[in-house]
Amino acid sequence: MKMPDEVPETLIAPCGVTCLACYVHLREKKSCSGCCSLMDDKPSHCAVCTIRSCVTAHHVTFCAECEDFPCVTIKQMDRRYRDRYHVSVIENGRRRRMIGTEAFLKEEKARWTCACGGAISQHDQVCTECGKAI
Repeated sequence: MKMPDEVPETLIAPCGVTCLACYVHLREKKSCSGCCSLMDDKPSHCAVCTIRSCVTAHHVTFCAECEDFPCVTIKQMDRRYRDRYHVSVIENGRRRRMIGTEAFLKEEKARWTCACGGAISQHDQVCTECGKAI
């Protein structure tokens, strides 16, 4: 999958995961349109995400906008993502909050675009086009 020219805001999850580089969004069959998308194409574990319910209850769009950020749930998720994927959802949230969503998406697009123009999955660090491991 080639990296798109424009990246919609729906490709940032409330928790700080960049859906743009998520393996479920990048797969060819039954791909997800992003955590914040209104489409009903999310995997079952994403459709019942407690974090999405939590941000709604706190009247914010992203966890980093909440006065309790980072909460225990986000700290646990951050630890898993740092260990498994070398991605910090806490740092993503702070960075998006500091520079704004549009600038954050531009940075993430550059971060997850292979030299060949393909998209790199943050979950396996492999380009969807050329297969190169990063």
